[in-house]
Amino acid sequence: MSISRYKLHLMIWIAAALLQFAAPTVAEAQNRTRETIDSLRWGYEYNSAEAYRRANQAQHLDSTYYVGYLIEGYHFSERAEELSGLAKAVPPLRKAIDLFEKDFGRLLKRRIDGEAIFGGAWRDLLKQLDYYDLSNRLINTYITLEQPDSAYATSRRLLSKNLVFDFQSLHWISWLYFRSRIYTSEKYGFLRNSIEENMQEAVAYSDTMEMRYKKNVGFIRREIMGVFVPNTPFYNSFNSSFIQGPMSTLANTRGILYGYNLNPELAASYFKKMPGDDNLAKNVNLGYTYLSAVDLREAEKYFSDVPDMGSRSRGGHWQGFSIVQVSKDTPFAGAAHLQADRDSHGYTIGYGWDNLCLARMYLYAGQLDECASALAKAENFKEVHYNTSFREDQYRFMLKTLQLMLTNARLKATKFENKNNWIAFDWWKRFPGLTLEKYTMLYRLANEMADNPEREMVFYRPFHSESIISFDELWFIIQNYSTNYFKKVFSEDAQTDPRENVDRYYRYFSGMLQREDGESEKAYDTLTETLSDSKLDNQYERLLIARIHQNAGDIAAEEG
Repeated sequence: MSISRYKLHLMIWIAAALLQFAAPTVAEAQNRTRETIDSLRWGYEYNSAEAYRRANQAQHLDSTYYVGYLIEGYHFSERAEELSGLAKAVPPLRKAIDLFEKDFGRLLKRRIDGEAIFGGAWRDLLKQLDYYDLSNRLINTYITLEQPDSAYATSRRLLSKNLVFDFQSLHWISWLYFRSRIYTSEKYGFLRNSIEENMQEAVAYSDTMEMRYKKNVGFIRREIMGVFVPNTPFYNSFNSSFIQGPMSTLANTRGILYGYNLNPELAASYFKKMPGDDNLAKNVNLGYTYLSAVDLREAEKYFSDVPDMGSRSRGGHWQGFSIVQVSKDTPFAGAAHLQADRDSHGYTIGYGWDNLCLARMYLYAGQLDECASALAKAENFKEVHYNTSFREDQYRFMLKTLQLMLTNARLKATKFENKNNWIAFDWWKRFPGLTLEKYTMLYRLANEMADNPEREMVFYRPFHSESIISFDELWFIIQNYSTNYFKKVFSEDAQTDPRENVDRYYRYFSGMLQREDGESEKAYDTLTETLSDSKLDNQYERLLIARIHQNAGDIAAEEG
């Protein structure tokens, strides 16, 4: 061997030896750094400025460790009160997940049993829980940002890890099919091509979640919870999240799906399986379920019991609450209650929905200026639809409906104020413009409804659990269009709708359409017959009663 080659071999050997001895030192240093970063996770609220400071500190110490980005993502997620703020959570959450998989991906395929936990694998279990929570945060953020395709991809990514305690990924997929049901694969690739097919997928994934739960729950109880002392913080948290939580989530999802399919009795039975009388989702959904069954007394009870759990609990029940208050002719009292709640929370998540519902009640209370002010606030606020099945398109539709009704109310007021003075300057100043505005808005709104694939299942079904307009608001829109078409629609719906209490509202629509067609005698008989319905609640259905008396009286006056 030549001297030069010998020197080269010697240098390689020495370098290898140095690396062998240095490697543990580098690894140990990194582990110590990461232990320091782990300690930065505790002792503050994630929505605080301290959280952001510690996220930066953690990333500075080791920019390749996921925890610094976890803290940053959680900070933006919990601090956000509007869409742009919430969107800031996405990049750090995604980076945290990517870095986690790079360093600890092997842990995600491991099923950790009791023996392994006693042997020290509890640290790996905590790592798995980190990944699980990161994924759920990102999925929920995507859903709130109206990005269902990204939420679906992240749900699939989580599901592929086959974590023994992961049932939530299947819930998210079921929820995404339900919440995005009006769209097709043309808009979001994971969807099917009809509402019916999307609903079938939602049901199928909720069934799969239940089967997975039944398969894994024994292992969780025996191998994970069995090694921890009962009633300790970790034991109670695990029990709440992975034993009780999935069944509550499943009951909630099943209730929503059955409610959508016009089965409020079965829906209520599922919601009542959810634990706790102060359960927010339970009370909100039971309120809508009884509203769908036209049991407005019971609906009001549950809407009134919805706990105030901060800005992210807002908005969910006020749509139903405002419909009940208008129906029972107490819109002003309802508005006073909601306004106090809105003002206590301020300009945060739910502010837009609060103002829409305030506008509805002010409109029916005759407070047109207050209604206009609330609508302007709702229009100029970029609402965050957090933990709700209601979407942005529904928010905008309700806004436009109330704007149209406000314009019509102002037209009526202008007519009344100038009924004996049609040549007055104020009449010419306001009336033509308001008339043009009304019919322009009506045309656009009718086209939106006609283009909505859910119109026949939701919009034309009074008190449907996913509808955001009342029977009175629906009539205001459709009264200007084809009576023959809507006679057919409501006649068929009355025959197929299984909800007994809704029948009188179909009769009301039938009578109103007969009147529009000039069939005054038939209309009078149909409308007044509705008043003899033994299930009519004279206290809570005053709006229906008033509309019947108003129209029957007009018919009688016209007929002399």
